[in-house]
Amino acid sequence: MQLFEKIFQRNDKFYLLVYYFAIGLSLNFSTHYAYYIRNKSWELPETYFEGSILITLIFWTMSIVRSGKANEDRYLRGTVQWFKIEFIFLIQTFLIAVLITVIFKNTGSYSRIWFFTSFFLSIFIFLFLKVIFDLLYISLVKSNTIQRNILLIGDSISCQNIIRKMPKTTSNSVIKCLIVINRNHEEQKKFYGVPTFNLEDDFSYILNHHSIGQVWIVSSLKTQTFVEKLVDKFLNFSIDCRLVLPESKFKFTEGMDTDAGFDFYNISFSPFYGTSFLIKNIIDKILSIIFLIITFPIILIFSIFILIENGFPIFFKQKRTGWDGRAFNIFKLRSLSKEDDDSEDQQVIAGDNRVLFIGKIIRRLSIDELPQFFNVLKGDMSIVGPRPHMTAHTKYYSIDVKNFMQRHKCLPGITGWAQVHGLRGPTEGKGLMDKRYQYDLYYIKNWNLMLDFYIMIKTMFVIIFQKVD
Repeated sequence: MQLFEKIFQRNDKFYLLVYYFAIGLSLNFSTHYAYYIRNKSWELPETYFEGSILITLIFWTMSIVRSGKANEDRYLRGTVQWFKIEFIFLIQTFLIAVLITVIFKNTGSYSRIWFFTSFFLSIFIFLFLKVIFDLLYISLVKSNTIQRNILLIGDSISCQNIIRKMPKTTSNSVIKCLIVINRNHEEQKKFYGVPTFNLEDDFSYILNHHSIGQVWIVSSLKTQTFVEKLVDKFLNFSIDCRLVLPESKFKFTEGMDTDAGFDFYNISFSPFYGTSFLIKNIIDKILSIIFLIITFPIILIFSIFILIENGFPIFFKQKRTGWDGRAFNIFKLRSLSKEDDDSEDQQVIAGDNRVLFIGKIIRRLSIDELPQFFNVLKGDMSIVGPRPHMTAHTKYYSIDVKNFMQRHKCLPGITGWAQVHGLRGPTEGKGLMDKRYQYDLYYIKNWNLMLDFYIMIKTMFVIIFQKVD
């Protein structure tokens, strides 16, 4: 379920992409069914088939050209307003199709009855799909499968205005709770049943208990003295943080964004969402299956060696820190003696006497990491991402290294940007961890699919040529 949650984490544009893809397919179906009604056959002549493809491609092209905030607002306005606008959109699609056939002198190849039947069928299917997608969307939001619950922080008047202006239709932006600054007793404002907290309350509890996905800090004349302190505070959490309505001394030229009718400066925002993240996830799953099939004989052979030298268990399971600081169980081939289970939180260092004889070979060739492809299939990890640390180490370094939790704004990986730059193995001291953190942060801020492919290829060379104790 985390996959769906993260794909929709930032806004509704990916949902709209799926929606318009379905609409395009429905247009294609309408043209086929219109021909079937008249001729009782699903086999379209070549010209009709080309016309069907033409109408679909025109619609998809117009959707891409007109995509963005306009499409999002159109979808969120509600069924009646949406239908008025989409009806014009549909007319434009068919008129462009007619214009193209006229230009190429091909109008005689098509039946007017087929054309108008396709048009009216498309209207009906448009409306049907809108209702279905609305019901599906609402059910996903209510089940928290996709959610973007918001913690709002600001003065009472600004908070009230934002809550009142939030889209009340199908947007998954939900004000879950808020913290009111400078609330005077004379200003007893209504907050529509939204629970309120104070700056002195436990933020960790608030974020976890209310499943907060974003923090919106309202910059106004009444809150400017608090903004910098709040930004620093929330950078200690692996949560998306935005500054709403920047004013006065807060002047930004980059990082501006709009959503739900508001202007934002994205202070800390994970780039892992939407179509690109879906593609990354699909690639992860496909490559993991391939790698597990290819490396199964290797895993089996070394499992037998572990069994012979030190008995069961063959696999090692340990709690690690994942996306948003959530704990998960990581799987590895066991390379340490089972008699040392009580020291599992202790990192392995050069010359460690806990390492089995076969374990030295396993660790040298990184064979112990192979079972983590199963973690990738489960959705706990990605092939490329910051390496997950033990939960005890995360707790320690989150205090010792400033803004350390920002490295948990994506799925942890089997390999990462820090690892291909030589930062592999144990982290001995704050300096080494801080250096690794900087590489992890660079990866998160500059992530793209090509960077992932580069890291995967370079990892192969690191494993083969770099000596690891």
